[in-house]
Amino acid sequence: MPRPLLAPLTAAQRALWHAQARDPDSPAHTTAVCLEIHGPLDPVRFAEALHRTVGESDALRLRIEETPDGPRQFPVEIEPPGHGFALHAATLLDLGDPDAVARAWMRDDLARPFDLAAGPLFRHALFQVGERRWLWYQRVHRLALDGHGFTLVLRRVAQLYTTLAAGEDPGPSPFGRLADLAAEESTYRAGEGYDADRTYWRHTLADRPQAPTLAGRSAPAARTALRTTAHLGAELTRRIDALAAAVRATWPDVLITAQACHLAQATGSREVVLGLPLRGRISATALRVPGTVGTVLPLRLAVPSGATFADLTRQTVLAVRAARRHQRYRPEDIRRDLGLPGHRRLTGPRIHLLHGDDAPAFAGAPSTVHHLAAGAVDDMTLTLHRRAHGAGLRIDHDANPALYEERELAVHQDRFLALLGRLADADPHTAPATPDRPGLVGGTRAQIIDKGRTPRRTAARRTDVPISQVALSVRELGKGESGTAARRRTGDGRQPRHGKPSGDTAPRPYHRGLP
Repeated sequence: MPRPLLAPLTAAQRALWHAQARDPDSPAHTTAVCLEIHGPLDPVRFAEALHRTVGESDALRLRIEETPDGPRQFPVEIEPPGHGFALHAATLLDLGDPDAVARAWMRDDLARPFDLAAGPLFRHALFQVGERRWLWYQRVHRLALDGHGFTLVLRRVAQLYTTLAAGEDPGPSPFGRLADLAAEESTYRAGEGYDADRTYWRHTLADRPQAPTLAGRSAPAARTALRTTAHLGAELTRRIDALAAAVRATWPDVLITAQACHLAQATGSREVVLGLPLRGRISATALRVPGTVGTVLPLRLAVPSGATFADLTRQTVLAVRAARRHQRYRPEDIRRDLGLPGHRRLTGPRIHLLHGDDAPAFAGAPSTVHHLAAGAVDDMTLTLHRRAHGAGLRIDHDANPALYEERELAVHQDRFLALLGRLADADPHTAPATPDRPGLVGGTRAQIIDKGRTPRRTAARRTDVPISQVALSVRELGKGESGTAARRRTGDGRQPRHGKPSGDTAPRPYHRGLP
């Protein structure tokens, strides 16, 4: 048996390993994005940049296997482009509807679990869907990379491509080693910082608060998720920014507070516990290492009757600030400290903030990021997207289909948006943030479903092109070969090993980021 890597699994990896073990065939524990690149792109140079980046990242060159001593990481040899590298490239210009074919390929891949014991724990695809438009699909198991690590890799590929296109030396890798990440975590858990964080969370959650949800019940995370999406226009976004300025906070603080108000109003609770995703990293060393240490910590917020929005937002600012100071303490440790049984929720709905310009350019060709998947959804996740230089906000509500119906989810989103509008128009220093009457505003859960509307999403268009034909080698694509003769060959674009299929009875995941 090969020797394991020197770096042991991080605490976040161990938690994910056990979550995956509860449903080994689930494809849900992955991060996936589609980068839409606008402009000329050399696919051979792109493959080189991607391969170099993988070579610089320890986390992308491993597999994980159960041993008598528990799960262990083992190195995986990464073949070069054209010889087994997990990059599938195709030009789809002559297939009628290139975007539909690419979306079908992505949906097919997202429905397949990774083979953790075989590795590698990533897959990529590059599709040419226009004369100057490309789709780069990236999917990585969260055992290998968390959201921060995923972003580090994405930016490095763009940086390498740009320097290679300019004929310049890309210089040394900016990444730290996975062993450094594990060593820092080990030092933390044996030090005073760990004790201080434990004291903070024990004090904050000493009375083991309930974590209300809009569903009012719990269920294991499903293999798929429902999604409904809303786009806030520039005018409402401007009003939200003005509200944030009025309460001396940021727009994320305002939206977190609005979600707390919405949850309290819908459930009749005067206290909520939101799930706040955080990096789990503080030091400069940890911030340089692609790997998995990300966390979701409880954000406990009181929503008393008659409180103003300014008061509630100030509470949010302080609570988020404290959570960030103590973000290295793991939720598994919190559950253990509190003695919470396995069925008891630590947090209610999660709220995930994506702000800033995370769309890099490739030798001057700009890109747009489409977030497709961000891990399993056990209840509901509210994701807020805002570009650094763009107008408007995108709001995604993802929900566990075992707990919510489609129309029900859409109504919850409508009510959240209506609340945002009311808060933006009211005086945050005088008007109560929530009405005095508790409970589901507008009726019972059954009435909510009756009044609902179908979430805004477009059904995938059918295509007669078999998915198996959407694969060319990178070099064939680089030569511009796109016709029937090229499609007769699969070359090195063959499907990767996916592990055990889930079977005909498994629910097919709805691809949350694609219509």
